[in-house]
Amino acid sequence: MESFIHTALAVLLGAFVGSYLAAYMKRKGENLATHEDIDKLVDQVSAVTIATKQIEAKISDEVWNRQKRWEMKREVFFSAAKALAQVDEALLKYGTVHNVVEDRNDPKWVEAIYERSQLWQKASAALDETRMLIAVVCGRETQRAFDELAVLTNNVIAAVTKNKGAYAASQGDLAKKIFAVRMAMRKELDVDMPN
Repeated sequence: MESFIHTALAVLLGAFVGSYLAAYMKRKGENLATHEDIDKLVDQVSAVTIATKQIEAKISDEVWNRQKRWEMKREVFFSAAKALAQVDEALLKYGTVHNVVEDRNDPKWVEAIYERSQLWQKASAALDETRMLIAVVCGRETQRAFDELAVLTNNVIAAVTKNKGAYAASQGDLAKKIFAVRMAMRKELDVDMPN
């Protein structure tokens, strides 16, 4: 009987140790699996964080570059608006002096022509400078509008020296070209277009 008790105790002890070891090993396996899952999760979170920061940096750079280009265009367009006003004023004054004086040998008229010619040369140079800047920072539509205006203004100046009424006759075309330039600038800056 003693052997039976030893055997029973051994079986009980074996069952207890076996169940303890099985539970221990199961728990150990779960912990190991959890640890591996946490490591994978940390790696994934790290990868997502890096990707997010790269995307944020790229978006930030793109927004920054877009903003800087817009600011550059704005500056060019401010100087362009001034150049347009100078050209318009110089054409008006040049056309007016050719219309009002009958005696082209009058020294006052010669002096007035000289002054208006100087004003025109400055305005024309400002327009040419603006056209160069426009060619660097703007699209083709805006460049074309400025180029067409420059051609027209040069033609008007040439016509005014030969024909008394040339400036008055060209006012409609000048207004259309100046309007086209303004609309091209507004479109380039993405400013609401007038109705």
